[in-house]
Amino acid sequence: MSGGKNNNGRKDDRETSDPFEDYDKPEDAGPSADGRSAESERKPSDSESSDKGSPVRRRRLRPSQKVTYSAIGAALSVVMITISAWLPVTVAPLVLISLCYNIVTERCGIGYGIATIAVSVTLGFLCSAANVVILVLLAVTFVPYSLLCMPLARFGYSRPRDVAVRVSCVAAFACLDVFLLYKLANFILEYINLYEIIDRISGNNFAVGYTVLTLISVVIFIIVDVIYVFIGRRIVSKLK
Repeated sequence: MSGGKNNNGRKDDRETSDPFEDYDKPEDAGPSADGRSAESERKPSDSESSDKGSPVRRRRLRPSQKVTYSAIGAALSVVMITISAWLPVTVAPLVLISLCYNIVTERCGIGYGIATIAVSVTLGFLCSAANVVILVLLAVTFVPYSLLCMPLARFGYSRPRDVAVRVSCVAAFACLDVFLLYKLANFILEYINLYEIIDRISGNNFAVGYTVLTLISVVIFIIVDVIYVFIGRRIVSKLK
């Protein structure tokens, strides 16, 4: 009798159990309609991880891919140098050169960034018919700024400490750059006449004009650096 009760009890347990119990347990979801799995849909995208200027973490590239990115960056830089040398567009295209250098450095590393700078400056100088003005601007402003951005790559604009470090370095570089350009002003009169700018700011008071010009340059450099950080890392996050 006891055995029968036990058997009946087990039978009743099986009969009264919920037939949909097993369907309540989550199972590994297959690929969705667009081909992505549920796990991949839950992962944050690269654009979310690079918000507020934070460094982008991506998979490592093969050497051939790094060479390709470096070659593309050098080619675009040479085009910008040639345009600045042959067309009446002042220094506007040269501003984009540093962005190309920064993107290559951010995605491929400092070594490839330096290689991109060396190749593009050499070829660009030859394509610009040995334009002294272009050489001075590259050697004093755009190439040194790109080299400065390499050790500053881990400092963005998301945390106060990083902002303080990056802004301080960029401001110091802007002050030094204005001083060097002023000393070399005779070579860049065709593009930037610093003497005329200082005279228009303060008239005969050189100290005031130079100080105001330096402060304006610091503000411009910081604004450009902020734009470069956000745009550059946004582009890097989209590269494969």
